[in-house]
Amino acid sequence: MAPDRQHGFSLLEVLVAFAILSISLGVLLQVFATGLRNAGIADDYTRAVLYAESILAAIGREVPLAEGEHSGPVNEQFSWRSVVSAYTEGMPESEQPRFRAYRISVEVYWPGLVQDRSVVLETLRLAPIEPPGRG
Repeated sequence: MAPDRQHGFSLLEVLVAFAILSISLGVLLQVFATGLRNAGIADDYTRAVLYAESILAAIGREVPLAEGEHSGPVNEQFSWRSVVSAYTEGMPESEQPRFRAYRISVEVYWPGLVQDRSVVLETLRLAPIEPPGRG
């Protein structure tokens, strides 16, 4: 009579299967953690761009358009600084200019895990020059 062969897995096969499963799960968790971290960083950049656009839109409308530097906090995480300077590159030279060009740069910055992060937006804006005798 032939001996009965047992059907099933040996202890070694089970240990190898668990090792493969644990390595696979470790890799998957690392991929998901990296995805979540990148999503958080992307959210910070999106918010910073929105804050910079808002500050840039306010310069010349809510805040006078004049040369200089300004800065301040947006909230507990983000801060900003702006630089307004005269722009003369490529501007036509006429005796009676009616407009003055300004370069406006707005930077929104915040602390990151390893280094500070920032977003910079720049634009050019024209402002009328008041003729002498008006004021």
